Amino acid sequence: MFDLTTYRAAAAKPSLLKPSTWIGHIPFAFALVQLHRPAGLFVELGAYSGTSYCAVCQAIEQQNLPAKCFAVDTWAGDEHSGFYGNEIYEELCRNHDPLYGSFSTLLRMSFDEAVLQFEDSSIDLLHIDGCHYYESVKQDFETWLPKMSSRGIVLLHDTNIMERDFGIWRFFQELSSTYPVFEFTHSCGLGVIAVGPELRNEPAWRLFEADERETALIRDLFRELGDSIAVRLDGDIKSVSLNALENEIIRLNNEIVDYKIQIAALKHHIAFLEDQISNRDTALVQNDERISQLNDELHKALLADQHNNARLGELINELDHTLKKKLERLGRKIRGAEWLK
Repeated sequence: MFDLTTYRAAAAKPSLLKPSTWIGHIPFAFALVQLHRPAGLFVELGAYSGTSYCAVCQAIEQQNLPAKCFAVDTWAGDEHSGFYGNEIYEELCRNHDPLYGSFSTLLRMSFDEAVLQFEDSSIDLLHIDGCHYYESVKQDFETWLPKMSSRGIVLLHDTNIMERDFGIWRFFQELSSTYPVFEFTHSCGLGVIAVGPELRNEPAWRLFEADERETALIRDLFRELGDSIAVRLDGDIKSVSLNALENEIIRLNNEIVDYKIQIAALKHHIAFLEDQISNRDTALVQNDERISQLNDELHKALLADQHNNARLGELINELDHTLKKKLERLGRKIRGAEWLK
C-alpha cells in the first residue's frame, strides 16, 4: 500500500533536522502529504523547534500543493516541554522564513487566540502537539474540530507515552471509538484520526482500512525509515561534534604556540634578571669586603686614637708636673729676693 516507488516523498531528505522525538515520523509526514494532498490549510498546534511543521511545509512545497500553512505556538514552553526564552522562536524564524515564508506563517499566540482567525471547515490537516494533559489535548481537539474540512485529518503526537501525567493515549483511545484511526507506536507514538467524512472517497482512506497484517507492515516500514533519519541525525551531530572538536584542537594548538612564545620570552627575561642578580651579588660581596676592610681600618684608627689619647694624657701630666716644679722654684726665688731687701 505504501510502495516507495509510488510514494517516493517518504524517502526525501528533510531540509530541517533538529533533535526531536518527532524525527521518526518525518517519512510518514512526507508520504501523508503526497497521499492526502491537502489543498486547504495545514495547521500545527505546538511547533517548538519546527521539526514536524517544516517537514510538512517541505512536502507541500516539493509537491507544489496550493495549501497554506500556519504554526501556532507561544514559544514560551509549558509544564511538559519545559519553559524557555526567545532563542527557539528566533532560530525557527531563521530556518523557516527563507524556505517557506511565501506560504507559511508562524503565529505566536495561544491556541485559543489563534482559533478565532480560522474559518470553519478550512483545515485539511491539523497536527496537535501542545500541552499533553488529557484535559488540555481534549480541549484542543474539540475547539479546533469545527475548523476541520470534510476531508480533514488530525495528527496527535505522543500517543504512546503513559507517564508524567500524559493523557493523549487515553484521549486517542476514546477517539478510536468514534473515528477511524491509525497509530504508529515508534517515536513516542503518532495517532492519525480521520475526521472528514469525504476521506472515504480518497486515497488516504487506505491507511484507515488497513488490516492487522497491513498495519504491521506499514508500521515497520515507517519505523525503519524514521530510524534511518535518526541515524543520519546522529551522524550529523557527531560530525558537527567532531568538527567542533577539531576546531577546538586547532585553537588549543594555537594557544600552545602562543604560550611557548611567551615562555621563551619569559625564560630570556629570567636569564637577564639572573645576570643582573649575579652582578648585584658580586657587587654586594665586594661591598661587604670593603665594609669589612673599613671596619678594620676604623678599629685600628680607634685603637691608635686611644693610644694617642693615652700618650697625650701622659704628656699633659708630665708638662703639668714640670710647670709645677718651675713655678715652685720661681716662687722661692721671688721670696728670696724680697727677703734681701
